[in-house]
Amino acid sequence: MGKTVVYMFVILSLLCLGLTLVPKGFSQTQSVNIIGYSYYVDETGALDVVGQVQNVGSSTVNPVILTGTVFAPGGEVASTSATQVWVSYLTPGQKAPFYMEFPPPQGSTGWALAYISNITLSVAEADPTNSYQYSDLKITSSSGFIGTSTDQGYQGAYGVSGVIKNTGTQPATNITVVGAFFNSTGNVVGVGYTDYLTPTVLVPSNTTTFQIFALDLNQSQVPSNLKIYSYSLLVQTGGPILQGTPPTPTATPYQSSSTSPPTSGGGSPTSSSSSSKQPAGNSGNSIHTTTYVIVLAVVVLVVLAGAALVLRRSKPQQTEKEARKVKKRKAR
Repeated sequence: MGKTVVYMFVILSLLCLGLTLVPKGFSQTQSVNIIGYSYYVDETGALDVVGQVQNVGSSTVNPVILTGTVFAPGGEVASTSATQVWVSYLTPGQKAPFYMEFPPPQGSTGWALAYISNITLSVAEADPTNSYQYSDLKITSSSGFIGTSTDQGYQGAYGVSGVIKNTGTQPATNITVVGAFFNSTGNVVGVGYTDYLTPTVLVPSNTTTFQIFALDLNQSQVPSNLKIYSYSLLVQTGGPILQGTPPTPTATPYQSSSTSPPTSGGGSPTSSSSSSKQPAGNSGNSIHTTTYVIVLAVVVLVVLAGAALVLRRSKPQQTEKEARKVKKRKAR
């Protein structure tokens, strides 16, 4: 009986150690750089940080998760937050936008810029994967404009309309577009995304249109440093998801930009665009969770197998059928 308790204690200790090491073992945070960000207080009083990351490693990563801390003038921590970058399967060299919202300090109804001394961001997770998105969706044209009262409530917002073509050989599903928006000096000042475009399945050689807006930044109201002069777009698709090494070049395969001053009024392409701040079509969380579940299941099965052996040795009278029942009960 004493040996059995010792064996079980060792097994449980190894299980706890495995659970601690599983998330850290996958991450390659050094392969993702935060290449620029800025912040503003939105109309709700929340502090919004927007920026871009770039995959500087040699592997595709998914998901990419960031953490952030806001410091008050006295050096104390005023608020913390975290977010997932708006991309699934960030390939080597690729850039993608992110949005992070910080709740107001405790006891406050909103942020005041004077209360912000410093903001630090870091990459908390970037898991390598052999999967990558279908890479043959190309933005064939795009143009920037300032939204009007007829643009789905985006009056004064900086928008981009454009056309996407499936230049490959497979149908693509659940297509979205995410974007980063830059001021006159090239700093990221805004981000945006679309809902799923229509049609939901884009067959080879066909095209679809999109319209994307920068969140929050009414160009008739923001200061000059938040005026938008250019943009960078990234197409995302829910499928097909392929395996292996992404085709080259992968640095900016679906991005296009413009440095022309925006014009008033939207272009002819239209699609739905959401006012919430969680992009549709980003499957990183579910994939990330699935990976962990698989690894955890393997660890648990190994531990259960070891436990079954221990029990069989300590209780030789136990039949094989009874041992299987024990294993099933423990697996549940």
